[in-house]
Amino acid sequence: MPKHTVKRTVASCTVALILVMMMTGCTTTSGDRASSARTDITICQYGDLLIYLPLYIAQDQKFFEKQGLNVKFINGGGDDKTFAALVGGSAQFGVSDPTFTAIAREKGQGAVVVGTVVAGATYWGVTWNDKIAPTKSAAGLKDLRIATYEAPSTNYALMAKTMKDHKAEMGKAEIVQGSYGSLLAMLKAGKADVAMELEPVASTAVSQGAHIVFSYPEMYGPFMLTGVYVLESYKDQHAKEVQGVVNALELAMRYAHQNPNGAVDIGRRKFPEVDGNVIKSAVERMITDATLPKHVTIDDTGWKNTINVRAELGDLKDKSAAEKTLDRSFSQNAQRVE
Repeated sequence: MPKHTVKRTVASCTVALILVMMMTGCTTTSGDRASSARTDITICQYGDLLIYLPLYIAQDQKFFEKQGLNVKFINGGGDDKTFAALVGGSAQFGVSDPTFTAIAREKGQGAVVVGTVVAGATYWGVTWNDKIAPTKSAAGLKDLRIATYEAPSTNYALMAKTMKDHKAEMGKAEIVQGSYGSLLAMLKAGKADVAMELEPVASTAVSQGAHIVFSYPEMYGPFMLTGVYVLESYKDQHAKEVQGVVNALELAMRYAHQNPNGAVDIGRRKFPEVDGNVIKSAVERMITDATLPKHVTIDDTGWKNTINVRAELGDLKDKSAAEKTLDRSFSQNAQRVE
């Protein structure tokens, strides 16, 4: 082949290669630009729990992305540990018992609750003992061994308050503490008579022949079991990101109540190891018992009920500190999101 022909061929190939690289580069850059336009944030949750369904709906339906956020979840493994993740810098948002923000404020750590995630005390008493009848009063638990998660969990705190308030009616009733995931085994081993369990564990027990005999949602009514919170310094510097998370949760809660079947499907995808019928029963119970809120706004009664539990047990010394941990502006703004 003549030299000038080789040169033209090499030149043509080079131009073609450059054009391909440019086209490929444009495509990749466009995708990267869409991703880089969103802000990376980390949400530390207590754990992967079905009662946190609004989080998973927001992720599944891309509500976070539509708010300009790339969200990663990590698990704290405890209410206090979840809060500690914010202090330590491994997460920007916490999702767990919101009273820990008030308790931390008493110790000089500033954080604010910006929205609701769980609006009721989502624990139901289950048992395989047919002799224990369903009850709406603490008197129905008289002389029973009641399994809860370990202190200082909200599960334990609620039962401790119940026993304190109804000491005479409950007789020799006692709390038997166990780690998350161990309570049903304690029942089967005869170490407890009733276990206060979250969903979908409560519905799982029912599917295995147990029955529900007691309900915290019925006893306590509105109760801010779980909130989303941030450090005060983060809120002041990243108001846009805070508003984005709260907006996404608002959209997720609307979705759950407007499309409960869709919420069930998302729950099934999130927890494929759980029987689909159990997920359906659990989500329906959460909606019926109003523990899955209709909106992300902070209910005053629910907040006060939650704070009163910690104050009465001595975990919170000054209830006035609790009000300082609330910033309602973000959840109020979220009511206008579409």
